Amino acid sequence: MLGFCASTPGWIRRDDQGTNPDVAHLCLLARSSLTYIPRTKTMSSSLMSLVPVLNRSMNWQAWRPMMMNYLLSQGQWKVITNKFPAPDYETVTTVTKSDADGTQTETVADTTKPPKNQSEIDSWFNINDKALGNIMLRLHPTIATTVLNLLQKTIEENTDVTTMFASIAWEYLEATYGKPRIAATYKELKVAMDIVIPGNTDPTLTIDTILVGFTRMAASKRAVPPHLQAMILVSKLPYQMSALVQSICQTDNIKDLKTDNIKCKAILAWEQRSPVQGQNNRQQSARRLSAVQRPGPPPQFQQQQQPQQEEQDQGQG
Repeated sequence: MLGFCASTPGWIRRDDQGTNPDVAHLCLLARSSLTYIPRTKTMSSSLMSLVPVLNRSMNWQAWRPMMMNYLLSQGQWKVITNKFPAPDYETVTTVTKSDADGTQTETVADTTKPPKNQSEIDSWFNINDKALGNIMLRLHPTIATTVLNLLQKTIEENTDVTTMFASIAWEYLEATYGKPRIAATYKELKVAMDIVIPGNTDPTLTIDTILVGFTRMAASKRAVPPHLQAMILVSKLPYQMSALVQSICQTDNIKDLKTDNIKCKAILAWEQRSPVQGQNNRQQSARRLSAVQRPGPPPQFQQQQQPQQEEQDQGQG
C-alpha cells in the first residue's frame, strides 16, 4: 500500500504513482479494499502470541498496554504520537514586482524538486503502514471492519488526506473502548475480590495481580481509595500470616495503610516462614519413613543357625 499526503506535490508519493496512471489506479484499488494488507509478507509470531485480540471494551485495559509495548519494541509507536515530517524544500528567489521604485523579490519553496528529507518522509509512511497492519491484525473482524470504514471515510471527506493513518485508528479505538464502563470495572473488582493469597507459596505474583486490578480501575476513572485497597489486601492474607494481620490492625489511622508496605511485609513473612516450613516438611517425611513397619521381627542368630544344623544332622544319618 502506497501512502502519501495530497497536500504535498505529486513526486512525494512513493514510487511513481504521481506520473504513472497504472500505479495510481492500483493504489486506489488498495484503498477501496475491505481488507487491509500490511507491507510485511509474514505474520509476526510474537505479535500473535503476546497481544490478545481486542473483541470488546472489557479487554481494552489488557489489550492497550500489550499493543503499545509491541509497537514500541518495533519502533512503530512514534507514528501514533507524532505527525509525518514536513517536507524540507529548497528555496528560490522570485521577482514579484518591478517598477520605478525598485524590484521586490520573494523567497518561496521550490516544489519542482524533491525535498531534502524525502527519505525521512518515505521511512515514516513505511512505519505507519506496518503499525496500522499490526493493530488491524489484533482486532476482532467486526471491529477491524469498522476501523477500516472510518479510515476510508476520512480519506473521502478530506481532500488533503490520501492515506490510512495508524494514529487515527488508535484514537478511534481509545475513544470507543477506553471509556470507563461499569462492566469492565465490575470485572476487575471481582477478580481482585475472588483472589486468595496462598500461604504455602510466594505471594508476590498474587498480590501483584490484585494491585494491577486496582490500577486498571484507576485508569478507567473508577479508582478505589488507597486505604480501602490496603484493607482488601489485608483481608486476602492467609491464616499463616495471622500475626501480620493483627499487627496491621493495630494501626491508629486507616489512611496510613499503604499497599506497598503490606506487600513488603507479606513477602518478608513468607520468606521468614519458608525455611521453617521446609524443615517441618523434612521432619514429617522422616517420621513417615520411620513409621514403616517391617513384616515381622528381625531374625535372630540362633534362628538362622537352626536350619543349617538340621541339614547337617540329616546328612550324617
